This record gives sequence, structure tokens and C-alpha cells, in this order.
Amino acid sequence: VTTYILTVMNMVSSLFKDGTIGTDINIVVVSLLLLEQDPLGLNINHHADQSLNSFCQWQSGLVGKGGKRHDHAILLTGLDICSWKNEPCDTLGFAPISGMCSKYRSCTINEDTGLGLAFTIAHESGHNFGMIHDGEGNPCRKTEGNIMSPTLAGNNGVFSWSTCSRQYLSRFLGTAQASCLGDEPKQIGQYKYPEQLPGQLYDADTQCKWQFGSKARLCSLDFVKDICKSLWCHRAGHRCETKFMPAAEGTSCGPDMWCRRGQCVKYGEHGPRAIHGQWSAWSQWSDCSRTCGGGVMYRERSCSSPRPQNNGKFCPGPSRLNHLCNTRSCPTSAIDFRAQQCAEYNSKPFRGWYYKWKPYTKVDDEDICKLYCIAEDYDFFFAMSSKVKDGTSCSDHKGDVCIDGVCEAVGCDQILGSKASLDACGVCQGDNSTCKFVKGQYSLQHQANEYYTMVTVPAGAQSIHIQEMEVSTSYLAVRSLRRKYYLTGDWMVDWPGKFSFGGTVFDYQRSFNKPESLYAAGPTNESLVFEILLQGRNPGVVWEYTLPHTERKPEYSWGVARSDCSAPCAGGRISTKAICLQDQRTQVNSSMCNPLPRPTLGSHLCNTQPCPAYWTTGDWGACSRSCGGGQQTRTLRCLRKVTYQREEVVAHSLCPSISPAQVQPCHIQACPPEWSTGSWSQCSKSCGRGLRKRSVFCRSTDPGANAVVVPDSMCRQHHKPKAQETCVLQRCPKNEKLQWILTPWGECSRSCGSGIQRRELRCGERDSQEGYVEYPIRRCRNMAKPLVELQQVCNRGLCPEVPQAVPGRTTSSAMGLGWYSSPWQQCSVSCGGGVQTRTIQCLRHGLPSAGCLPHQRPAASRACNTHFCPAAPLAPVQRPSNRVTAAGSTLKDERCADLFSWCHLVPQHGVCTHKFYGQQCCKSCSSRKP
Repeated sequence: VTTYILTVMNMVSSLFKDGTIGTDINIVVVSLLLLEQDPLGLNINHHADQSLNSFCQWQSGLVGKGGKRHDHAILLTGLDICSWKNEPCDTLGFAPISGMCSKYRSCTINEDTGLGLAFTIAHESGHNFGMIHDGEGNPCRKTEGNIMSPTLAGNNGVFSWSTCSRQYLSRFLGTAQASCLGDEPKQIGQYKYPEQLPGQLYDADTQCKWQFGSKARLCSLDFVKDICKSLWCHRAGHRCETKFMPAAEGTSCGPDMWCRRGQCVKYGEHGPRAIHGQWSAWSQWSDCSRTCGGGVMYRERSCSSPRPQNNGKFCPGPSRLNHLCNTRSCPTSAIDFRAQQCAEYNSKPFRGWYYKWKPYTKVDDEDICKLYCIAEDYDFFFAMSSKVKDGTSCSDHKGDVCIDGVCEAVGCDQILGSKASLDACGVCQGDNSTCKFVKGQYSLQHQANEYYTMVTVPAGAQSIHIQEMEVSTSYLAVRSLRRKYYLTGDWMVDWPGKFSFGGTVFDYQRSFNKPESLYAAGPTNESLVFEILLQGRNPGVVWEYTLPHTERKPEYSWGVARSDCSAPCAGGRISTKAICLQDQRTQVNSSMCNPLPRPTLGSHLCNTQPCPAYWTTGDWGACSRSCGGGQQTRTLRCLRKVTYQREEVVAHSLCPSISPAQVQPCHIQACPPEWSTGSWSQCSKSCGRGLRKRSVFCRSTDPGANAVVVPDSMCRQHHKPKAQETCVLQRCPKNEKLQWILTPWGECSRSCGSGIQRRELRCGERDSQEGYVEYPIRRCRNMAKPLVELQQVCNRGLCPEVPQAVPGRTTSSAMGLGWYSSPWQQCSVSCGGGVQTRTIQCLRHGLPSAGCLPHQRPAASRACNTHFCPAAPLAPVQRPSNRVTAAGSTLKDERCADLFSWCHLVPQHGVCTHKFYGQQCCKSCSSRKP
């Protein structure tokens, strides 16, 4: 058992030596107690909270050899503990937050789960160091596999400390509470620590038994290669399972292989190379936390270049540097800084009510940097914040300040951490030579139960120390010359503490085993009378204080001080003034001298010659060009100062030969390319609206022949000139022949059933051949349009009632979707080439749909009866002309005609290019656009 526990504690020690913790924590076992049954006063059960309270109380009475106590107590138990009930559950450990070094709270309880117990101990001890779970009230994430994660699970088999844990620990170690950790414990010789790694002492099967029971074994599947990251175990009747804890260091993970730092490496190797941390650069200094009275500014760096890895060392030295700033005293009217912070809560409800808060400082030293406030006119106080703002004084009588919740010492030289202190005379780092010591002793015996004066200390006294020579039942008392008691007056004995009176703070100490004492740094601003309230025999009281040396009174007299000439030329002045001298040597404030004999003095001119001439320039004018090299000029004058207030312009020859430049180049950068244009062309029409054009190109702006044409993209597109525009040379004569032309009715919009036919109104002119030439609509805009209908209903016969599926086409049986066609209609002619048509529809379950594939649509027409008719005359086909007929369609030669009634279908089905159809249906094919 001892070897097992020491192995676990070795693992705990290794975790606290990991570089990510940021400091040196040395774990030393000073005592090991094996309890086979609960001793008197110790009650351990499944209830972790109750068991911890019992253990903490019990361990407070344990004392080691030589009367020395341990710093921290750890209880290991095989019981399955639970934080909230006396039954087993998944709790692994329990600990008081920030209990380290406390007699009754520096203790933890930990459930033994095998070698993973080391991580539980480190986690719970972290709580005792003041650490809080990652992700709970701090920016660190819960799932990064750090030791203080709410659930223990390493990051690829490696456990480390988060940034938040490191900050919590650093903050705790800076408090007075952590002082017990400073002494080095004595090495205990009777314990022999194992020299092998944990995994060498206890193989993977043993580790599985400890985690899952005596019948558990290492999983025989391929998980074995990952046991250095997560140990997978198997129980009969169960699947392979894991608690996401790695196999211990040194566990065999294959032939001649072992686990080191989360990796399976060759036996004898130490795993990944340790990477020691390096500091980043310092940040900029922060703003000062106060405007007066001594604020704090800081700069920070992080151990991230690189971060420590694989048990590498953390960066040595501090991560933050603090510096006092704005140390001048605040105005007497300023509100106390701690009082300001309490007053900020006046506007916030406290348990449903509003109060006026004032500072409360009668707290323990370790809590002095917490913001305790007391409700005005009430007798309760509360910690409103876990820490006051940086720069807040720790107390009224010392210059120390709170920084990040810790009271930091400030020397009398106003430097953080400085050891500089005031001497007995109140001089910083002085040698006590500037004052005299006054000492005395009061040992007279008097009748008991009366006040007796011992000494009167004058105003200005410093380093006042009053102390009884022996422990007694008498009390020290202090009053003013006017018999106003400040301490233990009117038969009312005050408790020990700090008392402010007489311009300073007195520290009154009284305990059962030490003589009573009073101390104040001073200086006092009034005379104080120190008395003793006798309660028996006078034990004797000694006292001591300092006063400034009394020196000869200095003599003050008037003297005369002469100034230098105020100017080297153009008329300066020499002034004389009276000064007050101390002992004819040192100048002091004029108020020290008698004002009546003060001499009356004045001033006179000096150096009245003119000053040498000098050049003066005006402002530069505007540049002559915005680019491509321009010039700018300025005025240049030669001036000479004649008197203190007057200057004159003189000849340039009187000024220095080297004069400032009057002209300088400007905007020398090349101009960007610009658009260039050619000449406009002739208007395209001799009358009416026409067009004219010109070339537009992008050209560089280099002068002369250096200009070249460049790509249009180099010029600004929104500035590009127009390449064409409309033009009107003259109005065209009014055309009397213009009229509105009505086109023939178009084809019906549907091949069966009811549809729509449309026709158009066009602008045209009758020609000599009884046809029409068509013009743009705007030519007829001044003519009234005829009132005619431009669309009508048409009917091409009934549509087929029952559509049939197209043979050979595939339809979706599930959807009922496909192309359907009606039977072929009768051929339009009996010979000479006709057309048969049919209706094609896309149907889904008998209803029209748009889901059919277009490329599968079957033909809606086909040629038929294409054999030649024996006696059918053929009309010659002529080239179409550019005229329009009276009906508005394009005119063809009179011999271009339709020879069949179905010719209107030919252009609809796109077969006009067929030689036969084109000849037989010349008119229809010529009147339709292809």
C-alpha cells in the first residue's frame, strides 16, 4: 500500500512541476497514516461533504514531530463518494476553495480509482490553492483537457494547467494566507520511494482492475495502440470501455514499447522532447488606474513564444510589471477612492433594496483588498467585490496599495516592492540625524482604579511608542489637552485595533500574553496626554518619540537681482528686482522678508542696434498644373527688425547671399491617360433625324510626339465621350401619302379549341404599284389611329377527348407523367405533298403539367401524300420585294401565291426550305419571318 500511495504522490508531484503551472510547487510527504478503521472523531461515509468536514476537523489536531504541523492534509478513501448524498455517485473528490494553509480548511477528500487518483488529488489540491473550474466564471474552456476541467479527461493523454489556473495560483501565493508554504519541510527518511515508473510497477491489466473491478482486463481489440492516450478495458459481458484516462507513464504499449507523455515510444526513450517556454514581447503600458493619490499602470507578457510543452519549464520571471503613477496627493475635497467604489453600488439594488454604502475596513489582513462596504445607518456590511480597483490604499496609515486583489508593499520612495522606509524622523531612507529622541519611563505606584498622567507628547512628534514593561491588568489611555478622550476614556475600555486621532493613526495592541502597547508614525498635529488606568500594581511604562532639531532662527533681508538683456538686438530690456535672502545667501519666498524696506527697482533699454536682415517667404501659390509637372511660386522679402515691435523691408543685398527658392516644381507625377476623339462624320440623312459618328480612343498625356494610344481600360469609363449622336440637318418635307396600315389576322394561338388571333397597325406609304412601303411608327405619330379591333377569338375545332400515350415513349408509372398525343388528322391534300397534324400535351394523371422532358417531346406534324399531282400548275416563284401590300404584309411578285388551302401551316412547322413546300406555298413562306 505504501509503495502504491508513494507512486501516486510521485505522479502528483510531477503534475505540480509541469511548466504550465507557472511557478515552483514542491510536494513533500511528511507523514503517512494508514487507517484500518475510523479513529475517534473521524466519520467517513459516502457523503463527501460530511466526510470532508469531519476529516478537516480531525486533521486540525494532528501534530508532527517537534510540534510542527503539516501544510495540507489529503484523505484517500476506497468508498464511492457523492457530493450531495450518502450514496455512491460519480463524484471523485471534494475540497474547500482557497483553504490552503488554513488550520481547518487545508484538506481534501479523494476517491481511489487507481493511478488516476493522482489527477484527482492534483485537481482537488488545485481548488485548495484557490483555483476554480475552467469555464466557470473565467474565459478558459471546459473541454481543453486541463487538470482543472470540471471533468477529468486529458488532451491526448497529457494533462496540463490552464492559463486561468495559473493566474488563480499566482494570486493566492501573493496573499498573506500562503505564508505557510514558504518554509522548507524536513525530508522524511523512513519512506522509500519507488524508482520505477508507475506503469512499470502496475501493468495495463492491473490499472483496468483498479478502474473497473477485479475481472477487468486490457481490451484485446486494436485499442491497445492508443492506451497512452486513453486506457480501454474489458469486462465479461461488457463492451470495451474507458474513463478517458491515459495509461500510466511507463506502461507497456507493444513489444519493446512504453507510454511516455501520451505517446507510445521505444522502450528507454523519454517521449516527445520537452519544449521550454519563452516570453513574448512586453505589451504597451496600460492607462493609470487613478488620476491622483497613486494609481497603477502595468504591462504584460505571455509565456507563448513558444508555450511550454511535454513537461517543459515555464518562463522564469513575472508575466506582469506594475508601476505607480499619478502619485501626487488628491485635493482635500476629493472623495476617498475606496468610498467612490462603494458609492457605485448606491444605484444597484441589494437583495431588493437600495442602500448608501460606505467603506468598511475592519477586516482581516488577507481581506483588506476586497471591497467591503457597510450600509449607512445599518449595522451590516458585505463584500461587494472580490477585489478593489488597482491603486486603492490597503489602509489609511500605510502607503501600500492593492493590485489585482493583493496588497503590495510600497516604499517611502513611491516604488512598488521597494524596501525604502522612513527613519524615526520621518525622512525616507534617513539616518535619524534630523531629529532628537525623547525617552522616558513611568513607574510610580498609585491607588488602583484611577487615571494617572504619564507623559504629554507635543505636536509634531513622530515615531511615538508607548509600552508596558510587563503584562498587567491596567490599560493605556490617550486624551487631548482639553480632556477629550481618544482611547479608553470615561472608564470605557476600547478593543485593540487602529485609531485615528491627533493627525496620525495609532496601532493599539493588547493580548493576554504580551504587554499592552501603542505606536504611531506621526507627526501629530496636537499635543497628546498619555495616561494609565491602573487596575492594580503599576508594571512600569516606557515611552519614546522624536522631535525635529531646534535650530537658530534664520535672518531674512532684501537683495537686488539683475537680469540679462531680454534681446540681443532691436532693443531689449534689463530688469532689476528685489529678492528675499536667507542669511544673505539663499533666495527664499518674498513673504519671509519685512515688506516695508523693500527697494523699488525697474528696467532700462539695452542692445538697441537693429538686428541683421533676414529673408521671409510667403506661402506657396497654387500649382500651374494638376499633373505632368507644373510650377508654383511664392513672394520673397528681406526684413530687418528695428525695434521690439517694428520691422522694415530693406534691399535684398542686405540679406544673406543664399536666399530661399521662389519657384519650385510641383505635381511632377505623370497625368493619367485621357480620352481623345476624331472628327464627326457626315450626318447619315439629309433630312430628318440621322446619325453621325466619330472615333474615340484612350491616349497617354505625354507632351508632343510621345503620346501613344493605350487600352481603353486605362481611361475613366464614366468620362468616355460619345462615339455617335443623332443629327438633324433639316426637316424633311411633309409626306401626304403616309397612312396607317392594318395587317392581316395572324394565326390562332391554339391548334384546337378556342384561341386568340391578333393583327397590328403599321405606318406606311402607298406606292405606284398599289403596294405600301413601311416606315417607323413615329412617322405616323401625328395621325389618328383608326378605331379597329386588334385581336379576336378564333376556334380551330374541338380538341381530342381522350389523349393517348405516345407509343415508344417512357412515362413514369408512379407519377403518371408523360407526353400524350391525339390521333393524326387527315392529310391536308390528296396529292402533291400535304401535312398531317396532331395535338401534343404533357399530362400527369390526366391533368396538364410542366414536368416532361423537352427533348422527349414527339413531333406535332408530318408530311403526307407527297406524290405529284398529274395536272397541278406550278406558279413561278419570284424574289421578294421590299414593298408592303395594302393589308400590310410584305409584297411579293403577283405570281408568288399559295396553291393550297393548308399553306398557312407550312411556315408554322418550319418546312419552307423544303423545295416542294416552298414552291407550292410561296406567299405564306414569303410573308413570315424565318
